[in-house]
Amino acid sequence: MKESLLNLQDQYKFPMGDLIHQKNADAEVTFRMHNRRPDRMRIADYVSVEELQAHYDSLLDLQFTPEELDWLRDQTDALGKQRYRDSYLGYLASFRLPAIHVYMDEQHNDIAAEVTAPWNESSLWEIPMLSQLSELWYPRYLAANGIDPAAVWADGDRRLDDFIAKVNATPEFSFAEFGTRRRYSSDWQDHAVERFKNECPEHFLGTSNPHLARKYGIAAIGTNAHELSMTYAALEESRGGNPLDGQNQVIADWLERYPDMPVALIDTFTSDVTLHDMTQEQLERVASYRIDSGDEREVGAKVIAALEKAGIDPRTKTLFFSNSLSIDKALALDKDFRQAGRIGAKFGIGGHSVNNMGDGNGNDIPSWNAVAKAVTVNGRGTVKLSDDSGKHMGESDDVDRYLRLARQRMATPAAHSPELQECA
Repeated sequence: MKESLLNLQDQYKFPMGDLIHQKNADAEVTFRMHNRRPDRMRIADYVSVEELQAHYDSLLDLQFTPEELDWLRDQTDALGKQRYRDSYLGYLASFRLPAIHVYMDEQHNDIAAEVTAPWNESSLWEIPMLSQLSELWYPRYLAANGIDPAAVWADGDRRLDDFIAKVNATPEFSFAEFGTRRRYSSDWQDHAVERFKNECPEHFLGTSNPHLARKYGIAAIGTNAHELSMTYAALEESRGGNPLDGQNQVIADWLERYPDMPVALIDTFTSDVTLHDMTQEQLERVASYRIDSGDEREVGAKVIAALEKAGIDPRTKTLFFSNSLSIDKALALDKDFRQAGRIGAKFGIGGHSVNNMGDGNGNDIPSWNAVAKAVTVNGRGTVKLSDDSGKHMGESDDVDRYLRLARQRMATPAAHSPELQECA
């Protein structure tokens, strides 16, 4: 298919981008792409620095078409009001991806890429940096290993058969497709989304790929990502504040800007800190708690405990799981939470929905573990304290400082604790 700038993005980039455009348009942010598992799936084995640079450069002339902008303009909130401000849509109308630098990263022994630009400009490189790897890498991997692309497609369809059958066998189970950044290919993602729409429509919430949502007339699913809290935290620290306060400011700004999308991504600086710092009002207003790292059962239990402590019935809320989910893992979590009557549960399934492929002989085709993250803001390093301790991101001194601040924060009364509520 002819490449589209909309097809290179994730839906969450737009509501988040409008908020960035309103609040922090001038922040200069560096995004860096690197491969977390070069020992398993090395970019440089099949693609050179020069080839990837040329491929990325070929995207610099893309722009959102008038039809795509009209589709974004037609997105409305719960009251039927236009979701995105005209000033932001005007920004997108003239947008082009900024220049990007591809190089060999000696630390990770593989190719990496980096872009520094005003926040929205660099942010809109995140998804293309990752999704475009597949378009170059997989055809060469298959050819080098004597694997028939038609056999891979047929094997992928068999796996989709199994996925869809399991979904249809589970009443009221619901999922969204979240795989754009790690898809096998653009064409395969299109094929999978079409199958989900046609073969399990009662369970399919929609896709995070805005191009496919527009093409198939289905919901575009997406709110915000870790970059929002990571960047807010760095900006807060640059002003002399505690960076951890950036997370709660994200929740406050989000609920103010998008009251009809009351979602909180809680693991950027650990779910413990986020839940500790949420006010009573925020716990009441947030309807969906997104869990993207750690032991999902433990984190889910923490959300339930925080709600119960605040006097809120967890059954009125939803956990949204999105951490490297297979369909079997998602169904098991659904059984433990929603089906058990503890709290609602929904799922965003990424690579396992649109990059679960085999060679037709019982062997899996490897899938990506590359990431692209905001690493500096106005020259200050960012940090992510995952609920998986091995996935903390940032310079070691910065990570240690954030961990120390997190321990100090957890030693104070929670923002929604009864004693603080009485004082308020």
